[in-house]
Amino acid sequence: LCSNNPHPTTRASGSGSTAMAPPRWASNLDAFRSVPKDLAEASATGAAMTLVAVVTCAVLFICETSAFLTAKTRTDVVLDSNQDSQLTINFDVTMLDMSCEHVTVGVWDAFGTERMNITKNIAKQRIDHKGADKGHAYSDDEITELEYADKTLSEDDRAELDSDWSSSSDQFKHDSFESVVDAHDYTFVNFYADWCPHCRMFGPTWDQFEKKLNDEGTDPIVDADGAKANVRALKINCVDFEETCQEQKVQAFPTIRLYRRGGAGKKWTDYHGQRQMDGLYKFAREEVKKRHMHTGAHFHDIFSESCRIKGSVEVARVPGTVHFQAMHNKERTLNLAYTNVSHVVHSFTFGNPLHSGVMANMFMPSEYRKHQDPLAGKTFSVERFHQAPHHYIKVVHTRLSSVGGIRSYQQTHQWSARNVARKSIPQAKFSYDLAPVEVVVSSADRRWYDYVTSIFAIIGGAFTFMSMTSGILSFASAQFKGSINKLG
Repeated sequence: LCSNNPHPTTRASGSGSTAMAPPRWASNLDAFRSVPKDLAEASATGAAMTLVAVVTCAVLFICETSAFLTAKTRTDVVLDSNQDSQLTINFDVTMLDMSCEHVTVGVWDAFGTERMNITKNIAKQRIDHKGADKGHAYSDDEITELEYADKTLSEDDRAELDSDWSSSSDQFKHDSFESVVDAHDYTFVNFYADWCPHCRMFGPTWDQFEKKLNDEGTDPIVDADGAKANVRALKINCVDFEETCQEQKVQAFPTIRLYRRGGAGKKWTDYHGQRQMDGLYKFAREEVKKRHMHTGAHFHDIFSESCRIKGSVEVARVPGTVHFQAMHNKERTLNLAYTNVSHVVHSFTFGNPLHSGVMANMFMPSEYRKHQDPLAGKTFSVERFHQAPHHYIKVVHTRLSSVGGIRSYQQTHQWSARNVARKSIPQAKFSYDLAPVEVVVSSADRRWYDYVTSIFAIIGGAFTFMSMTSGILSFASAQFKGSINKLG
């Protein structure tokens, strides 16, 4: 049979419908046109590049997914938003050589407020020392020997401290009588006045005695242990140095005294014997013989126990200082200037203990957590009298905005062993200063579309790069083979 229809239709067997081809304009929009298999050439290089692309995509996919699922934080530094008027300071400190009956806590702030012997919210725990030495107070002789054992003087200083105070117009300064006394184990002093006839009569005898005593190689004076004592004789003109004589309560002339350096209370003994060389020498020998000046004393514990102090104090939210020191009690009076405030810090934090402790440890990133209590577990000690550890702490308010606005504090810390005036009470000081800014810690989560975009970029980039690499290698291989054929 013949038909005049140039476009016959074909009916699908048993279907009752006709399969229509897509219109030509739709095919022109295809961006993923495939190359017929007969026109594509497979190669070992292409297979290797495909395997590399698959492995690369898999590794990058795992890394990107892990990064997407891992919580990240971001920090912003802004002006401090905390408007609280009070700040809580939490501490846990062990005073290594101080019993709980004598240790006290005090605070001072920039407003001038000072509180001593704080007991509210503070607990003390007695801790025994280890070892055989149970601690005992320093004797006056031990204090003197230890305090001046390593004291060295230059030649000029020695000449200044050994000279007579006969005139205020000589080449010496004569500005500190206490320094003169502290420069020798004993100082024999003749206080006189030029107008006093008794002083003029006694003058030649004293000059002879002074010359003999100050000659170290002649008949030295020894202490109770037979050790040579540094005894110096000199005279002071109370007309030229009236103020010094008034400070020493000199009421008659001549007044002869033997001064002993160090110790507590009155440091001199008046001489009332005959104004003769033998009597002066005998008096000096008897007085020096009473003391143990050079026994090899060493630093030791004063108390038989330590004291661990735990608690917290509320202070104004301004710079200030928390300090620990010794004090007297009803049963015992201490020589406070020689107490030891060495200590171990178990914890020293700022802010609400719940926020700065448990909550912060749960939610605070590790890089911030380590700055919350930088002093924890550290020992701060001194080895000499009139020294005390002084801590300097910079405090920065930190807020966790992603966890309900939990507030915490981070610290930076420096310390030094500071020298203390001889008659002052050593204090273990923790000075703090609050920064005017706060650190806001928030989560930096990625959006899902950012993750999807990265995955597509990884897949497309990997296969595109490998495809280009494969093409370059194929082209290079073909060129190399062609050059060999031409040579053949």
